Amino acid sequence: MALHVYIPTQFVSRYSLLGVFARELAEAFASAGAVVNAAVHPADQRGVFVLFNTPERTENIKAWVQSTVGDLRDAAVLHYHVDHPLALHAPHMDEFVTWPTYRLLMPCRDDGHLLRLRWPTLKHLNCGHGIAPASLCSDASLEEEHAQEQGEGPRRIPLVLAGTIHGRAELAQMRGALPEGLREIADAAAGLMAVSPQMPFSQAFDLSLPGGVFANDHWKLMEAVWRYATAHANATRRVMMARAMQGVPALVVGPAAWEEHCVGTLRYGGELPYENLPALLRQARVTLAWGPTQFAHTYSERLLLSMGAGCATVTDDRLTTRVQFVQDERQPACLIADVSEPERVREAVDALLESPDLAAAVACRGRAVVEAGHLWGHRLNAFAAAATDCWKA
Repeated sequence: MALHVYIPTQFVSRYSLLGVFARELAEAFASAGAVVNAAVHPADQRGVFVLFNTPERTENIKAWVQSTVGDLRDAAVLHYHVDHPLALHAPHMDEFVTWPTYRLLMPCRDDGHLLRLRWPTLKHLNCGHGIAPASLCSDASLEEEHAQEQGEGPRRIPLVLAGTIHGRAELAQMRGALPEGLREIADAAAGLMAVSPQMPFSQAFDLSLPGGVFANDHWKLMEAVWRYATAHANATRRVMMARAMQGVPALVVGPAAWEEHCVGTLRYGGELPYENLPALLRQARVTLAWGPTQFAHTYSERLLLSMGAGCATVTDDRLTTRVQFVQDERQPACLIADVSEPERVREAVDALLESPDLAAAVACRGRAVVEAGHLWGHRLNAFAAAATDCWKA
């Protein structure tokens, strides 16, 4: 009997990211033979319910699940959270961990130890990012596209940078919302993260926290510092890298905070819905696919989209990126660089732009490795393992 899976597909999120994730994952389940979002659930059959990031009120979720399958024990409630542990909504988690068939899945491999310190009974599993097959470029003409003269052919944009930063006013507002005693601590943590990209937040926090600082709720203390410190470090690091690209014709897409930094050869392209990003990347020769600042060791979907779109990709040096995409440094699927030294990032970008053969080779390997192991269909085993674990409980 086919597995019955239920995935809400309407979300309010920046760039409509979560809605696209949900629809693509639903399509992957359907392609694998599951019945997705059936109007009527078969009697006496279990169901899998997938939640994303910060869902609505837990009582509404429980009512939805119970109205579908009857007994909560017959429902595997799988919560896919595509952010850092400190971005979890603690009141929701306090309720979720009391459900015997709730499991948390996360791409993030950073600071996972914090979860079991805060919720000792929580069971969570790692599940990497994925992209849809539709996000892949055609591989038939990829080498030819990279061989054409710059400014000609389908890959007319030499370099694309895509990502979010907070503007000065936003950062000032976030800092002002912190208790006065935490502001310098958060500034110090942000500074460490900006110049030490392989340092997880928990380490930056520990190094920045003076002796004698205590809180009744240490999780809330860390969460408050994390939100501002990550945003500050993110803006510092990404602006620094963007400036290092000056001289290369580059398109920058993201929030309006980017506009003041887009001078000279950097052109601001505005905000772009997530679902439109693959089409843009298919016009790029090279992409600087920087990783999410809130993670030190984990890559995001941006890296997969870039490689899947056939871009010759430069990204920051992360453990999971090395393991999965740069096992052989003579034949990498992407080029990695230390983002604490923007000149090294620029050197990697220049190497690809100056050598069409190198760019084509990196792009072809990148696309191939994503198609072979990083589509949503490749993530279904993790969801199935989580569901099986629920029903063993």
